[in-house]
Order: sequence, then C-alpha cells, then structure tokens
Amino acid sequence: MKPLICQSCGFPFSAERRGTNRDGSKNNDYCLDCYKNGEYTDHHLTLHEQERRLLEMAKEHNEISLEEAQQIIRSLPDLKRWKMTNIF
Repeated sequence: MKPLICQSCGFPFSAERRGTNRDGSKNNDYCLDCYKNGEYTDHHLTLHEQERRLLEMAKEHNEISLEEAQQIIRSLPDLKRWKMTNIF
C-alpha cells in the first residue's frame, strides 16, 4: 500500500497518523498534524507560510533535505488545501 500524502503539508503519512473528522472518523486526505476534529490545525496558514516552514525545516532543523523541501514546495499548489479551485 502506498503511503498517504497530506493534502496540506505534502508529507507522506501512515494510516495511524491520519487526521480526524468532526465525527471522530479518520480522514485519508490530511495528517494528524494538519487536521483535527474536522478542521485545519493552523487555520490562518497561507501557502507562502507553508513554503517557508518547509525551507526552515530543511535549513535549520535538518528534518528534511533542501531537495526534499523544494520537491514538496513544487507539489503544494496541486494539493487539495491549496488548489485555487477550492475558493469558488
């Protein structure tokens, strides 16, 4: 089974780390860090701020490589949370 990809942060996550819907059921689109109880954990996060967070993780915390951060950043506009079609 291929890993789930969070439709907010772009990171792969396991079934155990799925976010939760309002009714407590598991959500396959978002990881637990980004989505709890049917809402985003950081309501005011912008696409630009998400990009900055990824670069910071790569540069300062060594959680991911700079190449991995850049790859995820390129994929962000295609994720459900950031697609422009969601605003209509």
